Amino acid sequence: MTKPFLTIFFVLCITLSNYVQEEIALQYYNQFSSNISYVTLGSLNISYERTISKYFTGGVGVTNYSNSHNDLNLEKHDGYSVYNVNLEINPFVRLYIHSTQKRSFFVEVLGSYNEAEVNTGRRISRSVNNLGYGVYTYEYGSQKIENIGLGTGVGYRFLLLKNRLVLEAQFGVRTNLKEIWIYDIGLVRTGIKAGYRF
Repeated sequence: MTKPFLTIFFVLCITLSNYVQEEIALQYYNQFSSNISYVTLGSLNISYERTISKYFTGGVGVTNYSNSHNDLNLEKHDGYSVYNVNLEINPFVRLYIHSTQKRSFFVEVLGSYNEAEVNTGRRISRSVNNLGYGVYTYEYGSQKIENIGLGTGVGYRFLLLKNRLVLEAQFGVRTNLKEIWIYDIGLVRTGIKAGYRF
């Protein structure tokens, strides 16, 4: 009677200890961070990340780009117009190679919703006046457009101060799907980030 009882007790202890170790390993589920590289350019970036499992996280990042950020021309458009992104929202999913609770290399897949202003520069436009004659004029146009897109990124996350302070180095790109498929490529979520986990 004692042997089966001890065997069952031993199996339960191992199972519970594994469960407790998993709970200790996943003690921080939330993370807020900001891109330090963007702050130096006057842009504002805030990201929230939620731990889903030992290797996966999901989250969302919001970026408000400044004029000095857009002046770097990090976005390639159709070659004829200037494409300045003002606001971008990036939902993302990450895969960590070593675990979400350790220093680790990660791969990221992201979506994008962005609002941009397209300046087409000087164009020649033809209109007809009230006498029926064609009149050619120069137009300086700009229009606001909204785009959706997909992208990917890679990076490395460093954990400091009992795994609460986060430093990340990341490189990411995305393309817009609504206006132009291949040629409209931009750098997003790229730079050095600092954050806090809780």
